[in-house]
Amino acid sequence: MRHPVIQFFGLIICISALIYACKSDTGTAVTPSSAIVSGLTCGSATFSATTISGTAYTGTATIPYTGGNGVTYAAGSAIASTGVVGLNATLQAGTLSTGAGKLTFSISGTPSGSGTATFAISFGGQTCALAVPISLSVITPGSSTGVSGTSSLSAVVAAAEAFKATLTASQLALVQLAYSKTDALKWSNLPDGLYNGRVGIKLSVLNATQLAAFYTLMGTVMARDVTNEGLDELEGGLVADDYLGANGGSAATYSRGNFHVAFLGTPSNTGLWELQFGGHHYTFANTYNNGKVTGVTPSFRAVEPMATITANNRTYQPVEQERAAFAALLMGLSSTEQATAKLAATYSDVLLGPGKDGQFPTAKSGVKVGDLTAAKKELVLNAIKLYVNDLDAETAATILAKYTSEIDNTYVAYSGTTAVTSQNDYIRIDGPSIWIEFSYQGGIVIRNTPHPHSVWRDRTGDYGGN
Repeated sequence: MRHPVIQFFGLIICISALIYACKSDTGTAVTPSSAIVSGLTCGSATFSATTISGTAYTGTATIPYTGGNGVTYAAGSAIASTGVVGLNATLQAGTLSTGAGKLTFSISGTPSGSGTATFAISFGGQTCALAVPISLSVITPGSSTGVSGTSSLSAVVAAAEAFKATLTASQLALVQLAYSKTDALKWSNLPDGLYNGRVGIKLSVLNATQLAAFYTLMGTVMARDVTNEGLDELEGGLVADDYLGANGGSAATYSRGNFHVAFLGTPSNTGLWELQFGGHHYTFANTYNNGKVTGVTPSFRAVEPMATITANNRTYQPVEQERAAFAALLMGLSSTEQATAKLAATYSDVLLGPGKDGQFPTAKSGVKVGDLTAAKKELVLNAIKLYVNDLDAETAATILAKYTSEIDNTYVAYSGTTAVTSQNDYIRIDGPSIWIEFSYQGGIVIRNTPHPHSVWRDRTGDYGGN
């Protein structure tokens, strides 16, 4: 018989080496009792299906691991998502490989919106954050969801023709116009009643089928799946106008129904035409010619109120990310750089709003981006991206490449405070091509609180260069 002390130390050795099967002095196998892995890689997870905002989902996520110890494990408890809520992830029972393998989690529920649902995963002594992208679905009037589609010009033309096919003859006559620079200039940040010059058809006269086709069209030319940016930012602007109509403003003046859409020129893969959409606080103007996008400005973005608005089980704040990016940029400058960037005048609104076409200042003002560190240049680009990346990825990449190549000869200037939270706070980005202004001003309907106006123009690309 073995001495008891020898047996005791043999047991200790087995317990301390759980990732390996070990044997007692009698030759009997001793199996580890706990599942252990040396690493979890949530960033390499794969998903069985796309998760859609507002749509019931049942699927799986597979997470790779390393250093498994071959132990069988039971199913886990449900883990609730954060960020985008409404989903639960549950570990499925299985047996670890000895070495590398994969864990399977079932995911179910209805995501509350688009963006990212995050799960805190803990298994076998390791933790990681599982990020599940929540895509936008086909948008419907009054909803917060977007659209899946492609960004090629052929897809845009097909979506435009599909929208036109839903219209009556009299409606089509309002929507489909000959290309005219005069009509292209007919946009404003003012609501209907204060500005009656817009062309096209109002959303208020479209039925559900026509509206769905319209939103599908916008989903081909704008970024999708990004909360408060791209198509979701557009929806946030419409929600804000509905809010104004119900909270102190006239519903006849402030509502999503007062936004107009028009084609200036016939949508095609070869000819000159513009997709124009706009209303109070929002203007979209993509111009196409000879089979490509030749201009995506003027682009006007604003919102009132600036505070969050909850509608359709979503919370919107469509221009907050831009404000925060400008504040990060200004506060990232040194005191000397801030002094160089500071403008002497006070600005209560943007300079180059509607009716100010081609009136770019001849001289640059502010601090030259080429004189900043690489990290500070990145802060400038981060602000620019929040405008450019509202567009579909293919178009955005082309435009951003141009602005990036010109970044050293771009200037940043501001007036007011660097926090960008007070009335008359103002910031400008002015490059060889790009022009962006952001201005905080007093509320019109919601008093005693500032709201932003912002315009993106291009010195050579406004109206497609026409």
